[in-house]
Amino acid sequence: MRLAASLLLAVPFLAAGADFPVLSPAVPDRPALPLRASGNLDRRSVPECSALLASRRHPRTFWALSDSGGPARLVPVRATGLVVAGAAGPGYLGAELPGARNLDWEALGEDGAGNLVVGDVGNNLSRRRELNLLIVPEPIPGSASTAPARQVAFSWPDQREFPDPELRHDCEAIFLHKGRVHLLTKHRRDTRTTVWRAEVPPSGSRAFLTQVGAMEARGMVTDASVSPDGRWLAVLTYRLLWVFDLRGAPDNPLSGPAHARLLQPPAAQWQLEGCAWVDERTLLLGSEEGALFAVPLSEILSDR
Repeated sequence: MRLAASLLLAVPFLAAGADFPVLSPAVPDRPALPLRASGNLDRRSVPECSALLASRRHPRTFWALSDSGGPARLVPVRATGLVVAGAAGPGYLGAELPGARNLDWEALGEDGAGNLVVGDVGNNLSRRRELNLLIVPEPIPGSASTAPARQVAFSWPDQREFPDPELRHDCEAIFLHKGRVHLLTKHRRDTRTTVWRAEVPPSGSRAFLTQVGAMEARGMVTDASVSPDGRWLAVLTYRLLWVFDLRGAPDNPLSGPAHARLLQPPAAQWQLEGCAWVDERTLLLGSEEGALFAVPLSEILSDR
């Protein structure tokens, strides 16, 4: 499976109405990387995996959450998919967020201050006027519930129509860059993504977004994650994994040197929606159907 030569051009172009270039980094013409499952999530705890996040406080632990309409809980798992129950023992399904509703949870990040950021940012038809970030202290694996989440609402500054006929205001990716929460949009009529920086006040219930860049992602963006050493940003689509070098990157984290590799997951696990770092050398990808895939960074950086 190879990309057509037309996809290899790395020429920036201007988006209509934008005053910055839409970056278009090259994708090497290499065979797709076959993915083999290295673990499986328990579908009782995570019915439809839509995000993964490596814990900073608990070694070898990843937080997972389920898609829209699923349970309002955070589930601690190992890279094998095993739920980290702690003292809770068998039957533990995760930490419930008291009073929260999983309207369309699609992303999971952290704020650099010990809090997890749950992105109630799914917006398939671009009709939602407000979306929400749920900010909660990272729980201990095995906890029955979290502390009450602080809900911070926001709107897309560039959206004028509800629904947006171009379907450009869905989102499934949150990550931390230079101490700020960032979001990547998922477009449903093209394969671009827009980078937004969120100004989340220390108190209050509203965040404000500033656009810092855009890119031709060659696929719908489903998750993003920064490596533990802060050097790499991984951006996942259903069939393509990008890795950006953040060293010296300005406000737009997608403007650094880019590496990419097409992915070939099993047919029954095609919907890749979770991306986290096991360590500085290995990524963990998750499918909505529950499979987990360990991907060496070297497979993405290699030119062969």
